Amino acid sequence: MKKYIAIFAAAAALLAGCKDYSYETWTPDETFSRTGEVSFLATFENLETKAFMDEKGHGTWDREDQIAVACTDGTLVTFTLDGTGDTKRAIFKGTIPSGKELGGVAVYPASAAVSCDGSAVSLKVPGSYTASVSSTYPGVMVAAIGNDWNLAFKQALGFLKLTISNYPADATRILLSSPDGALSGTFKCAVADILERGIRPSDAIEKGDAELLVKAAGKSVYAFLPVPAADYSVINASFRDSKDAEVINQTLSDYSTGVSRAELHDMIVVCGEIQAPPCRINIGGDRSVLQEVATNVFEGEFEVPASTSFTIELDGTPYGFATGSGAGGLGTITSDNSALPVAKIKAAGKSKRTYYVKRAIGTMASTDVANNPFTINLESPGKMHVRIDLSDPGAPKYSINMVETPDAAVIFHEDFDLCTMGGDYIAPAEGIGSKVDVYDGYLPASATVTQNVGNFPFDYPVDASSAAEALPEYMQAYGLQDWIFAYAAERPGAMQLCAGAIAGAMTTPAFSAVQGSADAVIEIEIARFSTSSTDPVFLILENGGKFTTGTITRDAYTADSQAGANFPEATTTFSSFQAGDTTLELEDNDYFPHSWNNADIDKPISHIRLEASGLTSATKLKIDCPKGAKNAPRIFVFDIKVTKK
Repeated sequence: MKKYIAIFAAAAALLAGCKDYSYETWTPDETFSRTGEVSFLATFENLETKAFMDEKGHGTWDREDQIAVACTDGTLVTFTLDGTGDTKRAIFKGTIPSGKELGGVAVYPASAAVSCDGSAVSLKVPGSYTASVSSTYPGVMVAAIGNDWNLAFKQALGFLKLTISNYPADATRILLSSPDGALSGTFKCAVADILERGIRPSDAIEKGDAELLVKAAGKSVYAFLPVPAADYSVINASFRDSKDAEVINQTLSDYSTGVSRAELHDMIVVCGEIQAPPCRINIGGDRSVLQEVATNVFEGEFEVPASTSFTIELDGTPYGFATGSGAGGLGTITSDNSALPVAKIKAAGKSKRTYYVKRAIGTMASTDVANNPFTINLESPGKMHVRIDLSDPGAPKYSINMVETPDAAVIFHEDFDLCTMGGDYIAPAEGIGSKVDVYDGYLPASATVTQNVGNFPFDYPVDASSAAEALPEYMQAYGLQDWIFAYAAERPGAMQLCAGAIAGAMTTPAFSAVQGSADAVIEIEIARFSTSSTDPVFLILENGGKFTTGTITRDAYTADSQAGANFPEATTTFSSFQAGDTTLELEDNDYFPHSWNNADIDKPISHIRLEASGLTSATKLKIDCPKGAKNAPRIFVFDIKVTKK
């Protein structure tokens, strides 16, 4: 049975097998039998009080509605509506089993009938409903079976119409209870008493409370709730979140609430104000509180679907990532407000490069200031760790990481996911420009400093004249505190070495995960800049270990600045090494080429795979770009991974 906002027109579908006799005169077969095939013409009483259902408490039978019909021995038989429904009257048909005879009571819905014992019937009143302004469940109805085929169903319950204002946003359900008795459960009562005064809490033989599920709550929630008829002195409500934690306990009434059979009782409730926690996460509407692990520092781990978005709520105010600060999410990053797609270059179709990150750091801004919710776009569902640092109220910081099972075979891995700073690597003199205060990877900008200043190793927002080295907290945040750099600069998803006449180098931390001596595979993703970057680049093993063999594969690429310059993937093998097999010289060639010029935004990327023996816990890998005949070769390193063979 459904109750809905509608006006039944005289021309409404008068369908075969289920006729609304108020609109048409015809003579049905009213033959009545207490055995064998039995038919009933069923009607039901409407609620007496106006409501949102159809604003008159009216409803209709629905297709495939079922009733339970009792036999004289107490057994129950299910009868199904014969027709399409959408009428005020309906024919139900069924078969009384051989050897049995029709009894004296029918119940709607059939699922509510538990048993029948003489003149009494046991009924199941459900305890869970979905909050809605129009109910698809009309409660429980009972009809006495007489000596003809007419069944006049009467409501066995009363109804609460709840209007809840200032609904707590975290709550996904409401648990309702009353000290005056059961709101749901199994009830046993004489049929005559049900028809006269309805089911009462005192009729319960199995007591239960009631639950309202709330799918999407704003500031208000509306719901109909069928309950036993009673004068309730109080009804309590526990508003609970998706993890079953209580958000607030609210008394729905502090006065007597009289609920009569077949009547609606209006109940207007205003929830109390709830102080928002200092830091929580909202993942697609599912909120969880982050725990304070140190003063103004909050952390938590959360399951995430493959694709979603989330915000961080600080004292109830939603925050996302600040425009241009960090990746702004995990997985494939597509937002043009992230620092990775860089300066609207990707949106303009000037770059085909995509970024897939498993770590991201940056500063946050209120979504009212910068509407940048964090994004999750993974290859499959996973888990992430979130850390929020509120030490600087003017620039709250975020750090998010994929939580993965550690691979015991990995000795060392740096993917430079945390590097997001834009600049002329991607688009010389285009986009928003090469200003640190525009592309702030983590710490807030304090000065407008152009990139590529001589002897300035990182794009940290402090004037180069006063700080030639990146500040320790910057290096710590990026996990690079144990590296050794000589003129290096942060770029999107990469570390840049050199610029023009200034030589650069980078040396990894020691491979401390090695126990004793180990053979390993070293994998490096690397690219050159343009025609100014043609001198050799050197890979050097320090403090133990030798290269034994290797290959280099260059991706297929197109030189946008040269018509028809399309190059397929190319691979070659390294046949010799230098300096006692501890050094590999990488020449400028088809396998590690420079781009045609600066205008080629997406540089050709090469993948180096080297096998090495005799690595120790003191071994380090150095990438050296000394100044040659022309300039120091400007390169970009995207990934370094060392794995046990």
